[in-house]
Amino acid sequence: MMISKKRYLFLLLFTLLIFDSCSRHYKHPDLPSDRKVSEYSSDHMKLFNRPYSELLSGDDLPVEGLRSAIEQNLLFLGRISQNQTFQYGSLNYSALEISKSMRLFLSILDRINNTDELVAELERNFYIFGSVANHEEQVMLTGYYEPIFKGSLKKSAEYNVPVYGLPDDLRVLQLERFRKSLRYRTIVYRLLNEKLTPYHTREEIMEKGVLNGKAEVLAWMTDPVDLFFLQVQGSGILVLPSGERLKISYAGSNGMPYSSIGKLLVEEGKLLLEETSMGSIRKYLNDHPEELKRVLYHNQSYTFLNMEKSTGHPRGSLNVPLTPLRSIAMDVTVFPKSALGYLVADRPSFDAKMEYQGSKPFARFVVAQDTGGAIKGPGRVDLFWGNGLLAEKSAGIMRTFGKLYFLIAKKEVLEGIN
Repeated sequence: MMISKKRYLFLLLFTLLIFDSCSRHYKHPDLPSDRKVSEYSSDHMKLFNRPYSELLSGDDLPVEGLRSAIEQNLLFLGRISQNQTFQYGSLNYSALEISKSMRLFLSILDRINNTDELVAELERNFYIFGSVANHEEQVMLTGYYEPIFKGSLKKSAEYNVPVYGLPDDLRVLQLERFRKSLRYRTIVYRLLNEKLTPYHTREEIMEKGVLNGKAEVLAWMTDPVDLFFLQVQGSGILVLPSGERLKISYAGSNGMPYSSIGKLLVEEGKLLLEETSMGSIRKYLNDHPEELKRVLYHNQSYTFLNMEKSTGHPRGSLNVPLTPLRSIAMDVTVFPKSALGYLVADRPSFDAKMEYQGSKPFARFVVAQDTGGAIKGPGRVDLFWGNGLLAEKSAGIMRTFGKLYFLIAKKEVLEGIN
């Protein structure tokens, strides 16, 4: 039977329309429905239902570091109440459920080393949430590291910059005790004539001796700029004249807002934004000593420190050792502590002579094990680089935009895990 040309064209067009309609409405059976996306998302985290192969493209690092970082997370989760909850979008997961999710991820890593199979397995068992900032200007990624400076346990003409421990008159008020919506938010204060008063600023601490008799001097450094960068990084190593190394780590802060001195110098026309790094800031302050105090005191925030003889990696806000290139710092008021994440961005590249060669793309799994005074909101994340010259240069220059995702096992999958 012959079909007329017009009828043939009509049937062909009809078939194409049906196929296009089906393809546009087809959902992979393992991906959340549009309804779940709407219900499970929050103001800070959005549930994804795109094929995971569009989001996950492998991992550029050896897997051993990832396993080590997740095991540290499990130590943290094992120390807290198993009923304590953490929010992924609008879903609440207990510490016990997150531990099960981490162990499930490790078991998948142990039996699969092919990227395609790994992505398929994660699609079957895990949800992927993304920072809402992914859909706008993307997440801004910076880096931090563990600096190494000269220090001494004795004050001298050379070593005259004090490194203070936590003052005994500093108080921290946990606002969650008064309102559940203020979880992880605090007020740092001191009592003055029995009234709550903001704690001393950086300038007051460094110029007026207000901590005399209130805070232990842990050590002495040679340069206030070194101390400033040590405090910004939150941890570091002091090398004593004898060669002994002491670990310095974060103990607390004065609660004042963090203000970037790099941003200040850019706004004043002293530095170009694209050239701003810890190295360029240090050079400017060395070349303009008359501006040193004004610039440093622009940042009223002041970090207090601990000291120990440990030689391991510094500890983050979870009180577990950080893993270089795997641990990230983020705002715990918008993202869950200890979360397993996936980061896609660019990183600095250097040649054998440590000359900057531009940036290269990377993608890897990361773990949320730290926080920071400048890391606020869903659009900020800080990558820990470790210590040494490469870490210093990379962290100092890293300022890029990327994508940040979080993985957590589906509730129905966790129900089947003992």
